[in-house]
Amino acid sequence: TSQPLLGRELRAAQEAESRDGRRRVFRLTAEQVACEVPAYGKFVAEQIAKLGRNHPLVRTQFFSEELDAVGGMFPPERLALMRGTHPRRHAPEAGKIYALLVDVAGEEGAPLDAPMHPGEPLSGSSRDATALTVVEVDLTTLADDLLRAPTYRVVDRRAWVGVRHASLYGQIKALAEHWGVRYLVVDATGVGAGLASFLERALPGRLIPLTFNLALKSRLGWDFLSIIESGRFKDYDEGQGDPWLLQPAQTEQAQFFVQLRHCQMEILPGPQRHLRWGVPEGRREASTGQRVHDDWVLSAALCAMLERQPWSLPAPTLVVRAADPLRQMDGESHW
Repeated sequence: TSQPLLGRELRAAQEAESRDGRRRVFRLTAEQVACEVPAYGKFVAEQIAKLGRNHPLVRTQFFSEELDAVGGMFPPERLALMRGTHPRRHAPEAGKIYALLVDVAGEEGAPLDAPMHPGEPLSGSSRDATALTVVEVDLTTLADDLLRAPTYRVVDRRAWVGVRHASLYGQIKALAEHWGVRYLVVDATGVGAGLASFLERALPGRLIPLTFNLALKSRLGWDFLSIIESGRFKDYDEGQGDPWLLQPAQTEQAQFFVQLRHCQMEILPGPQRHLRWGVPEGRREASTGQRVHDDWVLSAALCAMLERQPWSLPAPTLVVRAADPLRQMDGESHW
C-alpha cells in the first residue's frame, strides 16, 4: 500500500525522476519474469487460479500493483463473481453435502423467540442478528488440478434477532438435522461460546467452533476473498434481478449485498499483513437511513473454515451388468 516505507520511497523516487529524467523506479510484473523463468510463470498461473487475479496478494506480490490501505472490500467486479445461477432451496437434495454457517448475536432483553420470516426486514434493527447461511459443498472442483478445493453454493438463509439462546439451540439443531449437515461452523466468541458448547454435544464430530481474534479474523477475511476470487462462492438466484439493486428490506439476499457494499477493509502495517474488515459501526444505508450490520457477511465468510477440512472426492462407482441371455443364444456375450 502507499503507507509503508516501500510506498513512500516509491513516490520519492518518482518525484525525483520527474525533476531530472533519470530513471529510478523499475517495476516488474509476473509476465516479465516468466519470459525468463517459465517455471515461475507456471507457479503464478496456479496462484491466480487458486486466489483470483484481483486478490490483494496476487496484485501486490506478483504484479507490483499498489493497493489503497483502506477501501471497500467488495467492489462491483467482486460482487459479480458471487452471483450464481442455482435456485434457493428450503430442503436438501439427495446425494448433496451441506454445511451451516452461524454468526451468533446477543439475546439481551429481546421479545422475539422465533426466526424471522423470509423477506422480513432486519436491516433497520439496532441490534445484530444471529445469521445462519446454508451452503451446499460441491466437491467436484477438488478434481481441478489448479483449484483442488470445494465450491460453496448458498442455498438458504435464516435470521433471529434477540432470541434466547436456549430456544436458538433447538432451532439450529433442528435445521442441522433437517439438512443432514456434514459440518456446522459456529462463531463461539463471547456470547456464542455457550451455544457452541451445547451444539457440540448434540452434534458430535460435526461442529467447528471459531473464536475470533485479530489474527484469526484477518485470515478468515483473506481466505474468503480467495474463495470468491477463484469463483468458488456462489449465491442463489432468486429471479428478482440484481440483488444489490433491490431495497434492503425486500429479501435476505438483498440485505446481504447491502452489507457487502458497506464492508470496508484495512491492511494493517507490518509483516503479518493483518486484514481488519467489517461494516463500520453506526453505518446507515443512504437510501433508507437503516442501520447496516455485517452479520450476513460474517456468516458467509465462515465457509473459509470449511477449507481446512479433509475433503476427498467420492470413490467411483463400478456398475456390472449381467450378460443378456437372449444375446448369448446368438453366440454373443455383452457385459
